[in-house]
Amino acid sequence: MIYDNARPRYLPHMANPEVLLMGLSPLRETPWIETDTDIGRYHRHKLAQRRERGDAVYRAAARSLPAQRELSTLLRQHLLEAHSAHYETRDRGLHCLPGDFYAELSGAESPCAEDGETLWRTSLCVADDLVIMQEEAGQYVLTAASLCCPSHWYLADKFEQPMRAIHDPIPGFHDALSDRIERFFSHLRAQHPVVRFNWSLQADDALAQLPHLEPEVDADTPLFYRSERQTLVRLPESGAIAFTIRVCIHPLDMLHEVEGALPALFAAIENTPPALQHYKGFDELAPALQKYKEGYREGYREGYREKQGEKPACRDHQENQQA
Repeated sequence: MIYDNARPRYLPHMANPEVLLMGLSPLRETPWIETDTDIGRYHRHKLAQRRERGDAVYRAAARSLPAQRELSTLLRQHLLEAHSAHYETRDRGLHCLPGDFYAELSGAESPCAEDGETLWRTSLCVADDLVIMQEEAGQYVLTAASLCCPSHWYLADKFEQPMRAIHDPIPGFHDALSDRIERFFSHLRAQHPVVRFNWSLQADDALAQLPHLEPEVDADTPLFYRSERQTLVRLPESGAIAFTIRVCIHPLDMLHEVEGALPALFAAIENTPPALQHYKGFDELAPALQKYKEGYREGYREGYREKQGEKPACRDHQENQQA
């Protein structure tokens, strides 16, 4: 199945409005990796990020190579089986038909398997960012990552760091989740992969949200809804955990089309503790968010008038769309 990415397919704040939440669900029959109409754009984005930022988007410790190879082999098999209409074998890699690109894979059988780029090449087959976590001295450590769509963090700060250190900047994270995550990681089984979702807002449509490139925000700034579909899979041979992150970004205006989506978002932001609001940037986005609140309230009033048989007021953005 190939999804249409023209509209948001996941609005996680509606089911899980809390910012700090594990929110794990078994994958079951859901594909490990999803493919959609936008995959070519993500492939080009990754290539551009690597050209421009080098090892800021890809790092891999030598000890992660067996896990990289294993993930490459499993992901290739998954794409050819679960997405057989969209991927086909070509030479030493895969051709993605909807994205019209070729990505060379470097699995255990490939002569280029020792160059340290296995995870990078694998990541070029999919829209997801790929991360490998390995247990070392009782802690799970980030030993390899292809990260082209970060959400306000740098790979250099997290590389070869344990889980607790990775989440140090998040207010309240350790009290709420660290112990639970460590227990979950230690008990995750290869036959029981899971999926979870994150959500946030941002002031542009850039896939890579970097702390040093924060745009200025005012009342007229358009906002975008960012969702992350994350999967966690135990690699059976190496014992490492593969963490995939698929980012989707859509104009916040699109949430008008989903009943209850905007009021649920406003409530979720309002109920977020102040320290977390600041961490997520909600306080900085508040001036721009106000117009969406006013637009929703006006739309609600117009809907009420229509139900009462009154002529709805004409809004400026409706006139602009008709022009």
